[in-house]
Parts: sequence; structure tokens; C-alpha cells
Amino acid sequence: MNKREIQREETVQKIQDVAMVLFAEEGYDRTSIRKIAEKAGVSLGLLYNYYSSKEELLKGIMLKARQANKAFLKQPAEGVPPFQYIEHHVRSTFEALQQNPTFWRLHHSLRMQPAVLKAMGTEEENESWMQSTMLTSKLAAAGSHSPSAEAALMLATLDGIAQHYLTLPTFPLQDVVIRYLLQLKNYLNG
Repeated sequence: MNKREIQREETVQKIQDVAMVLFAEEGYDRTSIRKIAEKAGVSLGLLYNYYSSKEELLKGIMLKARQANKAFLKQPAEGVPPFQYIEHHVRSTFEALQQNPTFWRLHHSLRMQPAVLKAMGTEEENESWMQSTMLTSKLAAAGSHSPSAEAALMLATLDGIAQHYLTLPTFPLQDVVIRYLLQLKNYLNG
């Protein structure tokens, strides 16, 4: 990679980092392209050279984060017992949350803005559906009598834990995750 390409990548990264923080802290709708350019230390024209719109910038951020999360959230080996698979899913979810809390603040705030989600397309819906389907299957194999409802409850619980962690600086994430997994295991074995 030549010097110009390196500089381009660094500029794109700076723009995305600044935009992600502003979108997460101030909201997508309240953040202007001009403010992103100012905070990133680039001209408005240069920003538009990389992104034709705020929506395109958001899509770039989300795509990059999804790619990073897929690399981080590796699936456990085949043949792992169902509860062990579920435990891996829960733990890796919160490890990802701790690795990039700014992205997850943005992600959670966007989920509260249906118009923004609609503009983002169906990828978010597809990921949620795939996650729910996988958990339903694993919960059924682990002995749940109502795996679909249990998967929905599990995802809602994980969302709640994530929200608390992202908004409360002293939230005891590790203790809560351990306790949640213990309760889930006892429930499935009970």
C-alpha cells in the first residue's frame, strides 16, 4: 500500500470513528455532516469525497462493525453440547460489547429509531432472525419446552443487560453474566 492509500484509510477511519461517537452520543438525526467533518478535522468537501451522504457514512460504519463482530464472534466447534453453545454465545456477545462499547451504544440507539433502521435495509432484521433461529434450535436441544419463547426471552434479557452495561459505569457485567448463565442452566436442567 502506498502513502496515499494509507492516508486515505486513516482519514476514512477518523471520519468513521468521529461519526460513530457523535451518532451514539447525540443521535443520528441530530448529528450533521458538517459537525462530523469539523470534529474529524477534515473539510466538508473531503468528507463528501468519501461519503455522498450521512446515510452512506452510517452504512459504512455498520458494515465495518459487522465484519469485525463476525471475526470476533467465532462459532464454537461442531458437536458442542447445546448449553455449552448457548453459554459461548452469551459470553462472546458480552466480550464483543466490552471490545467496542461505542459501536454498541450506536447500535442500541439506532434500534430505537425505526426510520433509520428502515433506511439501513434488512440486514439488521436478517441478523436478528438468524440469531433467534439458532438460539431456538439450541434451546430445544437443551430441553426447553417452549424454545421459541425462551429464545425471545433470552434475547430480550441480553439486550437489557447490554443496555445497563452501556449506560451504567459501575454495572457488574461479569457477575450478572455468571448469574444469568447459572439461572439458565438450572432452568434447563430443572
